[in-house]
Amino acid sequence: MAIVLYVGGSKDGDKGVVPHGFSKSRADTDAGPEIYTERFMELPGIGKIRVMALESLRDEIVHQRTAQHYR
Repeated sequence: MAIVLYVGGSKDGDKGVVPHGFSKSRADTDAGPEIYTERFMELPGIGKIRVMALESLRDEIVHQRTAQHYR
C-alpha cells in the first residue's frame, strides 16, 4: 500500500491509499467515469513522488498542479 496524491478531476488534491503495483484507478462521478493513471515525477525540494493523475491531463499540467499541492 502507498499513499498517493490525486491530481485532476473530482479527486484533485485528495490523498488516498493505492495498493503497490496498481497503475490505474477509476472514480465514478455524476459527470461520468474518471480514469486515473500512476505517474512518477521529480519535484524540486521534494524529490521523486508518485501521483495518480487524470488520464487525459498532459504531463506539464500534472506537474504544475502537483507542485501547487505541495506548497
